[in-house]
Amino acid sequence: MNVAHADEPGLTAPMTWDEIRARYPDEWVCLVEIGWLDDSNVAFATARVAGHGKTSRAPLDQARPLWGRYREIGHYFTGKVVRPSPGRLL
Repeated sequence: MNVAHADEPGLTAPMTWDEIRARYPDEWVCLVEIGWLDDSNVAFATARVAGHGKTSRAPLDQARPLWGRYREIGHYFTGKVVRPSPGRLL
């Protein structure tokens, strides 16, 4: 985790995944200052949202000014992931 930039414009306060999902339902988000629960990098306690949007590209564009400042920027979807049925695969 990098040194906190509390005054960084566009960043939210630290939030849990449930709080992020409630605030940005069915959106893509970019997260920084991710507080991982362990070394597996699977679950986190809190993170700050650096960008969000309905397309996967929107949060990446919003977070672009922070790419040089953070070693790690996560890119996640807050909604339910729907997989195509096997009969619909080409």
